[in-house]
Amino acid sequence: MSKFLIVYLLVYGGMHAYFLGKSWLAFRPRGGALVLLVLFLTLMLVGPILVRIMERAGLHLPATALAYVAYVWMAVLLWHISLGLVQDLWNGLISLTGLMAPGARSLLIPVRTGFITASVIVVVACLWGVVEASRIRTEVINVTSARMPADAKPIRIAQISDVHLGLIEGRRRLKEIMRIVEDSSPDMLVSTGDLVDGLSFHLDHLSDLISGYEPPLGKFAVAGNHEFYAGLKGSLDFHRRAGFRVLRGESVRVGDLVTVAGVDDPAGIRMGLDPALAEEPILPDAPDRGLTILLKHRPQIETGSLGRFDIQLSGHTHKGQIFPFGFLVKLEYPLLAGLFGLEQGSNLYVSRGTGTW
Repeated sequence: MSKFLIVYLLVYGGMHAYFLGKSWLAFRPRGGALVLLVLFLTLMLVGPILVRIMERAGLHLPATALAYVAYVWMAVLLWHISLGLVQDLWNGLISLTGLMAPGARSLLIPVRTGFITASVIVVVACLWGVVEASRIRTEVINVTSARMPADAKPIRIAQISDVHLGLIEGRRRLKEIMRIVEDSSPDMLVSTGDLVDGLSFHLDHLSDLISGYEPPLGKFAVAGNHEFYAGLKGSLDFHRRAGFRVLRGESVRVGDLVTVAGVDDPAGIRMGLDPALAEEPILPDAPDRGLTILLKHRPQIETGSLGRFDIQLSGHTHKGQIFPFGFLVKLEYPLLAGLFGLEQGSNLYVSRGTGTW
């Protein structure tokens, strides 16, 4: 945690310092205006940390209010800095060109003009982002397996992932998710991690929205990194109250044609825990009949598992979360979102998630 805080404060603090510098160059705030700006940026810097502290202390209302402001600000800051860097690059190139062609300096973007323009773009982008985030869309994919009997009835699986129930995502969101799930009439419901984001927000009242629905082949889940962050014991208790069977390095045969396997997220290692990560021992050596589904929060592929599952269902990436941060996420997870055909007849589907960002 100390290493995380150091990196967080250095990187996120540097971003705030850059924004402060741009603001000062654009408007030259002084006196009370400068003090208020510095106080606001300081609050936004430590805001995500304060949210967790207040949440654990039971201060749910102020924690929720600060969460909305601090997390929206995170997007505002990232986009503002991205546009600011583009402006700086443009002005730098124009300045170099101006050494040989002085007339080119007329193309320089004034700091204030650039700051105001960026602010307008960011406001519009954030409003669009709020609308996009509020829309829940269903993706339908079809996967075939040679191991399924020709006369077998198709099996429909509903996957939810990265819902992040907590301060921001709550009953209204989950109710809509479950309405969509039930309307699709799946044979099985699976959750591929990060269903919860903070159990200190008293999520018990939400489990009934899931527990009341029982698809014919059952409900299965795996732990994501946020299940470990929120507290593994409480997270698992919530899943069980919701009616999920949480697969922790184990597989289960469902009926005559389906095997479901699941493993923990490796986040537990960094927290000094011993998560159940080994997937090869729980997969059939040579599956010859039926469908094998592997539930795994992160879209990482073990080469030794290829050919031993028909489809791996994952999440975690949020399709990069937010532009341009997604470019960095894609470096870590090249299979960022969607359906991918793998070697030896296996497939991977990565959900973009149904939670924040």
